Amino acid sequence: MIRTLIIEDETISSNHIVDLLNNYCAETFIIEAEIESVLGAIKWFMNNDEPDLVFMDIHLSDGHSFEIFNKVDINCPIIFTTAYDEYAIKAFKTNSIDYLLKPITQEICDQAISKFLKLRRYHEKVGSLKINSVKTNKERFLVKLGNKYTPLKTEDIAYFYKDDIVFVRSFNGNSYPINSSLSTIENSISTSTFFRANRKIIININAIEYLAQYKPGQLTIKVSPKFEEIIVLSQERSCSLKSLLNCS
Repeated sequence: MIRTLIIEDETISSNHIVDLLNNYCAETFIIEAEIESVLGAIKWFMNNDEPDLVFMDIHLSDGHSFEIFNKVDINCPIIFTTAYDEYAIKAFKTNSIDYLLKPITQEICDQAISKFLKLRRYHEKVGSLKINSVKTNKERFLVKLGNKYTPLKTEDIAYFYKDDIVFVRSFNGNSYPINSSLSTIENSISTSTFFRANRKIIININAIEYLAQYKPGQLTIKVSPKFEEIIVLSQERSCSLKSLLNCS
């Protein structure tokens, strides 16, 4: 199944994309959400696991979709859908795999999906090769302290979080900016010790004080040192964390 997010401010256009996907193969795509605004998209990415594919219009109800990339990391493939051709170059500076001009026909949509599936098979093949290689977890990170840089042991880090830029918070409560993305950090640390809670934070499980019910199937996390925002997990992430803590 392909978890798909549609970011489109016109209901007719959003429904049209759903119809195109169903015509391609109704059992292949799961529509995670249909979002009509920049702000709504930012909130969704911050609180949910990244989808497999995004269909994204450029002109949304409260601005251009490029504003979304200024607030959240988006690493999944994106198919832009728009009535304007002047944004093509800017779109391909993101992780866009196609740029579809409205009105979108079934043939054009099918070609974009075929391109996505080819890329997906390639990355799955590369990923399987990486699994067979030996992963070396980072033992320390270089963080900025005033005008100086100092190494911070990974075991002393309570969590990594994003607030415009990425920060590290140590168990002693100090925060330091770090020149790296959360996705890069996630790939360099132990998955048995650190847990990606959502789009905004990666937590050392030793920093977790307790879990609390948020909505049916969803949890929130209380960490120490305190994190200023509520840490909400999706249902999938909630199950993953409980499994991780049960076997730790």
